Amino acid sequence: MLLQLFSLPVLVLMKYGYLALFIWSILEGEIGLMLTGWLASMGEVFSFDKAYLVAIAGAFIGDNAVYLFGRLFERRAMEWLERSSWKKERILAWFRRWGAGLIVFERFIYGTHIPALLTIGLSGYPYWKFLFFDIIGILLWAATFLSIGYEFGQQAINLVLFVQKNFVLVLFVGLLFFTIFYAFNSQDTEGDKE
Repeated sequence: MLLQLFSLPVLVLMKYGYLALFIWSILEGEIGLMLTGWLASMGEVFSFDKAYLVAIAGAFIGDNAVYLFGRLFERRAMEWLERSSWKKERILAWFRRWGAGLIVFERFIYGTHIPALLTIGLSGYPYWKFLFFDIIGILLWAATFLSIGYEFGQQAINLVLFVQKNFVLVLFVGLLFFTIFYAFNSQDTEGDKE
C-alpha cells in the first residue's frame, strides 16, 4: 500500500537521495521526512543522522527565504496573503496569543507554514528572535517526522495524511474529548468539596 500511494515520491527519494530530501525540506516536507525515515529504517539510500542534517539545512533555508520575503517585499507578501485572508487573520490571532510558540510549532499545523512565516516577516518581529525560535522548531520537526517514519513506517504516514486532510475533524474530536474530560473533572472536584 505504501509503495502504491507514494510510488513517485519514493522513487524520487531513491533516485536523487539527499538532494531530493533537501529540496523537499525547503518546501515543507512531513511526508518526505517520514518516507526518508522509513527508507532509512530498511537500510535504503539514507542514514538517519545524515537525513536529519539535510532536512534541517533545507528547512532553515526555506524558512529564512519566506520570512525575509515577507520582511523585504511587504507589498507583494500582502498581496499573496490577501488571497487567503482567513489564514492570515487566524495566524495573526495565533501570533498575538502564543508569540514565539507559533514560530516553534507552526510547522506542525498543515497549511499554515508559508502564511505564518510571511505574516511573522511582515509583523516586524526581530530577525534574531525569529531565527532562535525557528531553529528550535526545525530541530523538533525534523526529529519528529524522521523518527515517526523510521519507527512506524506506513501506519504513521497513513495517520498523518488522515490528520492533515481532516484537521478540522481531528480538532473537533480533540476539543470534544477535552470538554468531556473537563466536565467529568469538574463534577469530581465539586463532589469532593461537598
